[in-house]
Amino acid sequence: MQPQSFEEMISRAASGGHEWFDQVDAKLRSAIDVQQEKDAEDARAISGAWADFAATPAGRKALERLFDTTLRRTVFFVQLGLDAQSMATFGAFREGQNAVAYEIARQIGLGNAEAVTPRET
Repeated sequence: MQPQSFEEMISRAASGGHEWFDQVDAKLRSAIDVQQEKDAEDARAISGAWADFAATPAGRKALERLFDTTLRRTVFFVQLGLDAQSMATFGAFREGQNAVAYEIARQIGLGNAEAVTPRET
């Protein structure tokens, strides 16, 4: 396969062609494959650790408290006396809390080999 210019790669990728990935040098492709396998192994270890933690009584208690104070808590963006910017900041803060709690729950599901659906954004 003939090397393509950057513009040609973008044009082909935009039209659905991904054969330009085949241009990667064999040594680089091998290094990428090794790194991807290491990353996948790390991801399995992390999700397994969260699942193990969730399976313990203390872990379950800690996670229940976390989820009660984040994902299961009603969010009111309107607070008396607060300006719009303060309410937006509060909303972003709460979304950050929920995102962390959701990621933990997602990791537990992956560690338990459950089907995990993507979070709505």
